[in-house]
Amino acid sequence: MRFRMPFALALLFAALVLMPVAAEDPIPVNPPPLIKRQPVRPVPGGPAPVGTQMSDTDALKQVGLSPDEAGPLMEYLKIRTLSDTDQSKMGEIIQRFGADDFEERLQAAEEIERYGSAAIGPLKAAASNPDPEIAYRARLTLRRMEKVPHSLVAAAAVRAIVKLKPKDAVAVLIGFLPLADTDEVAEEIRLGLIAMAVVDGKPDPALIKALTDKSVARRSAAYVALTEGGPPDERIRIKEAYPLVKEAVRKETDADAKFRGLWSLLMTTREKEFVPDLIETIPNIHRGRIWQLEELLLQMAGKDKPANASFGKSADSLTKAKNAWAGWWKTKEKDIDLVKFDFKPRITGYTDIIEYDYRGYGIYQIITLGPDLKEKGRIGGTGVNQLGYPSDVKKLANGNYLIAEQNGNRITERDATGKIIKTTSISQPLSIDLLPKGGMVVVCRNQVIQYDKDMKQVWQFQRQQYDIMSGRRLPNGDVIFVTQTRPANCFRVDGKDGLAKPVLQTGAFEHIAVALELVPKAKPLNLGIIQTYHSMDVIGDDKILVCEYNRVVEYDLKTGKAGWKYDVNNANSCQRLPNGNTLITMLNYGQTGRVIEVDSSGEILWEYEGKDGLRTARAYRR
Repeated sequence: MRFRMPFALALLFAALVLMPVAAEDPIPVNPPPLIKRQPVRPVPGGPAPVGTQMSDTDALKQVGLSPDEAGPLMEYLKIRTLSDTDQSKMGEIIQRFGADDFEERLQAAEEIERYGSAAIGPLKAAASNPDPEIAYRARLTLRRMEKVPHSLVAAAAVRAIVKLKPKDAVAVLIGFLPLADTDEVAEEIRLGLIAMAVVDGKPDPALIKALTDKSVARRSAAYVALTEGGPPDERIRIKEAYPLVKEAVRKETDADAKFRGLWSLLMTTREKEFVPDLIETIPNIHRGRIWQLEELLLQMAGKDKPANASFGKSADSLTKAKNAWAGWWKTKEKDIDLVKFDFKPRITGYTDIIEYDYRGYGIYQIITLGPDLKEKGRIGGTGVNQLGYPSDVKKLANGNYLIAEQNGNRITERDATGKIIKTTSISQPLSIDLLPKGGMVVVCRNQVIQYDKDMKQVWQFQRQQYDIMSGRRLPNGDVIFVTQTRPANCFRVDGKDGLAKPVLQTGAFEHIAVALELVPKAKPLNLGIIQTYHSMDVIGDDKILVCEYNRVVEYDLKTGKAGWKYDVNNANSCQRLPNGNTLITMLNYGQTGRVIEVDSSGEILWEYEGKDGLRTARAYRR
């Protein structure tokens, strides 16, 4: 029988930390760049351990390293690189963390500590083990062992090595890859391998060797490194390696590694032969990879989408969709020029999730899930630069996050570690919409403000009441917001000057009435009760998607009619996805909250629940 240590006292002290001191510089918001032909990749530089923020030089000093000395940097990674045999032994020891016998669990912890810093990566992976006892023991052992922030040190060492480009750097990096402390460190390595893949016009031998390595992580990284990274007009980067990569990818047995390789080959070479290969990966790939592939297929098809092409939840549904798209491709392949096809993905498979702590500790965090549905980043928690009740988040082109912090009365730009780069003070911001030419529109509890790219105010609309619950910018520039005040509770602001547009107040009805722009033959729209802060969505210029007290519902702003709806109590965010599905977040679902993706029929295709004792409050697919 297992005995568990109570965490309440430790968590209470963890919550008692200093509040952040915000910077005073305004946030310049530049226009988002055009999406290039290469696959969308996360920005290098993942989050540090919560509350830890330091430069690469300072991180390396923790273990006596310099960013200018390649030899010791590579030796640091070599020491932490285990053989396959040692990795297997370490895995067996970690499994004993979950043994029924308490003494055996303690013995396993002692054995793992003998591996020193080489055990950090496997222990961090074990900290997310579905067995709570294994996860607990891994975290406990890490706290004893990790006297220096090795994930920060490893990431800094990788970046320094990539900059110095010493001999054998590729072999060292790809050797360490499976042992990387976090996925963020692994991504730094993968980006570094792309940068160093070519030596004197030839592929690095270590990457060619890795194409047949036992490690899935090494094979997958080699596929991408030998394919990507060339000039935009160079479709085949390394002609010598190209046939070897194709052969290895098609033989790949791991579904996610196969998808990564095929996606990289298609996005870079634009060769049609990889389209049916990608379609064939269904239904074996993660749902996040399906989102990626579906977006590509939908854009290629346009209005000519085949019947039964929606990717449902069951294996049977996925197979039917796969067959439908395979048939469509056979028919339409000759009419599509992939080289000229301007693919600008609206969805890349990443999902940002805001989580709240309702246990009284005042902890908030934002996590990012990648297309493989693994955590790719985390901001917030306890420590310095805490979040102040975040209500919206946007990923900027420079890799930083723009966050509306309602109770913090500010909008912060933060790097991937959560460090505050710049701050703009603004009363109770609820939502942020970035403008195509730079700047943003911010909806707050009692006002709507538009800023230019230098964060200078363009216009401001104010209400006397602090009753706004949500708002969004329409594609035509106008802003729609909803309030908790009756009888009229939906308003439109002109995007040119911030003035209220003419509205029709319909008086008291069974539901709260809606104030609509007065247009010929417009009918009054009766909107349900709005009683929670939430993130609404707009669907084109004429439709909105809102969270009422008992449902998520779509309204047509021309006809005044309610359309699609999904019954759910007090949802906190809703987003209509390009594939027609809807992403919904429920803060008050049990003790964890819940994020779901539902199709037009209401079938739940994907779901996520909060971790670490926190509840999901908002979710945004990007």
